[in-house]
Amino acid sequence: MKEMIETIKALSSNIGVLYVEDNLGLSKNVETLLLRVFKSVYIAHDGEEGYAQFLKYRPKIVITDVNMPGMNGFKMTKKIKDIEPDCKIIILSAYDEKKHLYTAIKLGIFSYLHKPTKAPELIKALHDAVLSIHKEENSRIFLTQLQNIFNYQNNIVIMMHKNRFVLVNRRFDEFFGVQSIDEFNEKYSDINELLLEHKEFLYTTPSSSWINTAIKNQGKLYHTKMQNHKGEKRHLILKLRNIPEKEDHFILSFDDVTELNLMSLFDANASRDDENSKDKMAILTLLQVVKDNSSEVKIHNFYKGLTIVNPAVITDINEESFALKTVNTQLKIVQITRYMTITSEIFPKDVVCKSVKSLDSDNQTIVIDDISFVSRSIVDRKYTRLEPDADHGCSLYFKNIKFPGESSVMDISEVSAKLKTDALPAGIEIGTKIKVVISLKLKGRLLTLSTLGSVYRIEENKRDYNIVVLYELLQKNLNDIREYLSRRQIELIREFKSIDVNSQSGLNFII
Repeated sequence: MKEMIETIKALSSNIGVLYVEDNLGLSKNVETLLLRVFKSVYIAHDGEEGYAQFLKYRPKIVITDVNMPGMNGFKMTKKIKDIEPDCKIIILSAYDEKKHLYTAIKLGIFSYLHKPTKAPELIKALHDAVLSIHKEENSRIFLTQLQNIFNYQNNIVIMMHKNRFVLVNRRFDEFFGVQSIDEFNEKYSDINELLLEHKEFLYTTPSSSWINTAIKNQGKLYHTKMQNHKGEKRHLILKLRNIPEKEDHFILSFDDVTELNLMSLFDANASRDDENSKDKMAILTLLQVVKDNSSEVKIHNFYKGLTIVNPAVITDINEESFALKTVNTQLKIVQITRYMTITSEIFPKDVVCKSVKSLDSDNQTIVIDDISFVSRSIVDRKYTRLEPDADHGCSLYFKNIKFPGESSVMDISEVSAKLKTDALPAGIEIGTKIKVVISLKLKGRLLTLSTLGSVYRIEENKRDYNIVVLYELLQKNLNDIREYLSRRQIELIREFKSIDVNSQSGLNFII
């Protein structure tokens, strides 16, 4: 008994005891015993007072007689259990009638002792109650910690029954932008389509769903790709295992490893598409900011190298495209090139629009849906680079031997030229020195530029090659090319103004 008393004292610092007894003499004796063991002891002399004391102090143990005036012990116990099911109720009763025992069992009484109760019996019941409370509290703390780990770890954790998610952690809710599993099930009706296609990754194919594949290979790690609620494509490692005690129940964990930048090693094309998709979302968000602030963007385009820049306002934005309103000059060049670059002071990079969804000349609007950031800024172009007139000549030499076939100039500046040639001699690569001879007409006279250049870029086409050559011209040639480019700009401005896009076959795509 002494050891039990010491155990009760050690574990009951936060445990209060309520004793309810209408016999004042017995109440005083038991109170004296309780005060030797517990720090917090509360006394009541009938059921109504006992219930009031319980509401006030919320003790974890209640000792009560059954037969009392007014509210009896069983009625008081039921009211207490309704609000605190874990409260340990110890009955002290002079009656062992079966109906009392059945009632006690039904109410979940912790212990039922016969009056007059001896001190060791009561101490033993209290000892057991304190140990039970202590065990339950430890279990609660442990389960709470497990719940926190379950909810707040970086992994997405899911319990699945057959082909349906039934329990998920908070990381799952955050990833898919939902408040509950019910909301997820409404939003994603077919989880077989949840994993996106990516070379060597797990996803649903015509022959098997990703779920069935993972179930057949439990414990195996799979690379997967999923899109979160922000539209970002994420790289996650999946592991599936079954729950032995529950048939057709499985635990899935997804570990996000996107920051390792491994997806392109498996499928460069898909990763590039993902980046473009990510760019598109970011661009549309920035464009919405521009629109909300009634600001403008600038559209940059080129006609044979001639720069054409005009302001534009954003008239509409949705999840897939946006519409711009601009001047007729820009509408005209867009009809010709079907291409444009957009800049804004809030863009981290220029935005390239590789195609135009539709163009309406009457309303002066352009709808664009194919957009991405571009690494090189069009604004940073230092030198004027123009397409020369058709009446020009070009010859290329490598080791004093002329290139076979025909060569022509695609565009030219004072420091470089983009050239097209039918054939590329063996041995020519980036950095190779070649001789470039270009003839141009300047004010009725023939202008010949002959210089040694370095191959900067090579583009192989089906039937020919494009090469970019960098060079440094002598001062006389430099002055001549600058004058040529100035006059050529004026020619291109006149030429562009005279174009009627609506009369040119294949150029009119007004929707």
